[in-house]
Formats: sequence, structure tokens, C-alpha cells
Amino acid sequence: MSIAPSPLLTQDQSSLIAFTPMHALGEEGELIETIQQLSLARSVQQIQAIVRHTARQLTGADGATFVLRDGDMCHYADEDAIAPLWKGQRFPMSACVSGWVMLNREHAMVPDIYADDRVPADAYRPTFVKSLLMVPIRRLSPIGAIGNYWADPHQASDREVMLLQALADSTAVAMENVRMIAELEAARRESLMRLAIAAEFRDDGTHQHPQRVGRTATAIARVLGMEDDQASLIGQAAELHDVGKLAIPDSILLKRNRLADHEFEKLKTHTTAGAAILGGGQSPLMAPAEQIALTHHERWDGSGYPNRLAGDDIPITGRIVALADVFDALTHPRPYKRAWSLDATVSEIRSLEGHQFDPSVVSAFMELDPSSLVELSPDAPVL
Repeated sequence: MSIAPSPLLTQDQSSLIAFTPMHALGEEGELIETIQQLSLARSVQQIQAIVRHTARQLTGADGATFVLRDGDMCHYADEDAIAPLWKGQRFPMSACVSGWVMLNREHAMVPDIYADDRVPADAYRPTFVKSLLMVPIRRLSPIGAIGNYWADPHQASDREVMLLQALADSTAVAMENVRMIAELEAARRESLMRLAIAAEFRDDGTHQHPQRVGRTATAIARVLGMEDDQASLIGQAAELHDVGKLAIPDSILLKRNRLADHEFEKLKTHTTAGAAILGGGQSPLMAPAEQIALTHHERWDGSGYPNRLAGDDIPITGRIVALADVFDALTHPRPYKRAWSLDATVSEIRSLEGHQFDPSVVSAFMELDPSSLVELSPDAPVL
């Protein structure tokens, strides 16, 4: 995002920016530095963390809140203050000053919270707040508000109003950037998922194999101690594990009899084909997806393909999906076989521990309820 010269700076002040460290420019420098940080934010949580700190610093306030509009409610999503305020709470738009700010699309300056009928005094009595300044995030159609609070009576100056509103305007731009990036990422992922489903369409009558493998991979990753975000990313990437099957002819993929040696060699290439399709992407999803596509047929004992990797040389993502893929393939019918029973499948996985599968991954799988992994819930989305 390009950053236009701040309207709060005079021409002479603007000329100093290239030669003066930001911290030496006071509030203007801090605001410009914050705008630069906001331009790099990739989540609302990152935006909140940046704004809650800067909002206090710009005005010397004793507290700051970051409020998001949630329908007819004000969600006090984050705060930075000398004592607890309302983080995590929701109030009706009509019953809080942040709601007034959003509904009226203008700032609220309140030197005495007990002398202004826009402020619900009872909500403030347990707090340190004596005075406040609240500005809308996006003035045309507000999506939230930023509040500053003081423990002593304080009349906010025009300069403080301008600084806080400039921060809120920059926050609005950052949040729109995050929204657009999320939409682009969702569209990219949907396109890739449609490729994955197309790859499975020929030999999975439900077309849900990718989603089931992703769900099982996520569950295993969590048991292995991975954070939810990391486990979820592995699950999403796992859904793309067989995208390389698009490169395999139907005569091989749908064959009901044993594959000839040359046919099996061709089938193996779906791993490298999948990695080629997914390689080089800039999305955080692409790196683990490429890794999984390439390595989910490697075996713990080194007898797998395409590169005969063994043990810890196989990425943990590939080791997890190797088991998730086999579990789902065995428990569902394919053109060349009937579905196995759950007991027979679990027994087979146990027997392959230390040979085909990483023992730690098998151990994690055994902590799950395998019956809950066989089918997706009826309301699960299918692309």
C-alpha cells in the first residue's frame, strides 16, 4: 500500500521524514510508522495489536479499546489500559458511546462521562475512566471504533482528535486489505479444492475423500501437540494431496485388476505431478500442500515413493497424511475393492507401525475415535 503524506504534517515537516528517525518526529512519526505496520498486517488480530498500543501513545491516554461492529452489537474486541475495561464484552449499539459514534459517523469527545447522556454511567463506575474520546473506524459506513480513556478529567484537543481519527482511517484501510486478501485466498483455495475433487471424482463416488483426509490429518496433528493454526493448515493442505491424479489416465486409475508394472510406475507420478501443480505459490497453504503431495506415499522404512525417503527424512506433514490417506482409502469402496471394516482397518494400521507409518503418528491416531472419522457430518460443505 502506498502511503500518502500525512495531512497532519506541514510541508516543512514532511521534508524531514526522509532524514529524521520516526521516533524523533513525535506523534506524527509514530503515526506514520504505525501506518507502515498496518500496511503489512494480514489479520484483524494483528491490526488490533498494533492499534491498541498506538492509540494510547498518540494521546497519552490511560487506556484504549478497539471496538468492532457485530450486527446491532458493539464488540469490545481488544484493549490496552492501566486496568481492565470491557475486553470480550458486547453491548447494544444503542447503549454505548461506541455505538453512538458508529451510528452518527462522528467522534464523541466526553470530558466528564457522568455528565453526558451518551455514556452508560453504570458500565463505567467500576472502571478508572473519567473522560473519553471515541472515533469511528471508517466514517462513511463505520465498522468499528477506537476509544481513548483518561483516569483524570481530560478535554481532548483538536490535535488529539485528528491523530486518533487518522489512526482509525488507516485502520479502516488495513482492515479492508485484510478482507480482500482473505477473499482472494479463499477463492484460490476453492479453485485448488475443485481440482482436488476433480482428481478424486473418478474413483470416489462421494467426492469427499480429500475433505475426510484433511479432517483426519488435522485431528492427528492436534494429538501430536501442534497448535490449532498449524494443525488446521496441515488439514487444508492435506485436502490437496492427490491433485496430481489429474495427470493419470482413467485406464490406470479406474482399473479393477492388478496394475502392470509400467502402469504402477505411471501411477506413482501423481506425487511429483501434484508437487509441480502446487509448487511456487505464495500462499501459506502452498508450501505444506506441495510437501504433502510429494511425500504422502513415502514409507517410514524407506520403501515408498517417489524418493524412497525414510524415518525423519520424511516431513511430518507427509507422515501424517500417509496414515490419514490409507485409513480413508481402506474404509471406503473404490472401483477395485470393497470398503474394509473399521476393526480390520485399525488392525492393518497397527501392523504397519514402524514399516509404512511413523510410530508416533500411529500412536496419535490410536488416541482418536476412528468411527468418528469415517464419514463427514451431513452438513459438511462439499464443493
